[in-house]
Amino acid sequence: MSEEVANKPNISKAILERLQSLEDLPHFPDALIKLEYVLSTDENIKIDEIVQLIVQDPRLVAGLIGVVNTAKYTTGNHITDLAEAISRVGLKDVRLMAHAINFKESFKRKPPFSQTRFIKHALLSAFIAQGLAKVLKLNSGDAFLCGLMRDIGIYLLAIEDREGYLKVIKLAGYDISKLTRSEVTVFGTQHAMMSARLLQKWGFPQEVVLGIAHHHAPDKAAPQFQPYAYLTYLAEQAVFRLNIDNGIADLSAGDQESPSLSLLRALNQVGLTLEAYDELIHKAYEAAEEVGLHN
Repeated sequence: MSEEVANKPNISKAILERLQSLEDLPHFPDALIKLEYVLSTDENIKIDEIVQLIVQDPRLVAGLIGVVNTAKYTTGNHITDLAEAISRVGLKDVRLMAHAINFKESFKRKPPFSQTRFIKHALLSAFIAQGLAKVLKLNSGDAFLCGLMRDIGIYLLAIEDREGYLKVIKLAGYDISKLTRSEVTVFGTQHAMMSARLLQKWGFPQEVVLGIAHHHAPDKAAPQFQPYAYLTYLAEQAVFRLNIDNGIADLSAGDQESPSLSLLRALNQVGLTLEAYDELIHKAYEAAEEVGLHN
């Protein structure tokens, strides 16, 4: 992690350690850890070997069988065989779908806000981040993880102190631009830092960790990580532009009416017009609908 992130007050680290001691951290299954390892180190991995890893986690098996029978992949015949499902989805998409399925199933306790809206927002953000990566020439897998995992720190803060997080929501006035300030007021840290620390603990790529750590202030990231920070910010904003909140906050009334200066600056930074951005958003939404993971 960068020196800037590492030197922040250790409040976020202390919260993670406390949640871990209470066994309240979201679960990152062994099967998914092994899948990440083999897909990143063995270009000639066989489908049978992937099957042996995924079959260790019944949630991933059920989720992948469900995905392969959605509009994007189905040919009309219902698929129940895991090897056939993996072959149909493809190894690259299997990795991303496995992360998305695990994300949906990883929350042990209900937070003091709509978990359904929170998860839907994260999944849609992941699909949009993947679409943005193609345009910005970034790694689409890492981009997907940036979109998916960027707000997991919100969940961590909320289960650390339910009443405290309700106070955050009230302070922010349901305005996403005021959320991090309100979190710092109540907790002394903010959700992007919590997300980054958890993902660092899980061994996620540095681009993902630091892209997420700075996604509310992408210009503050080190130059080599700014592309992922801007991508993560734009993926988050995109879901709000679809009129879908995350259960905690939304765009302000003014930003709903016309794009904020910060959004326009970010688009200018990555070389995207507002029209091209909105077109990409709607295509990504359609892709997510075809797979059905955001429902």
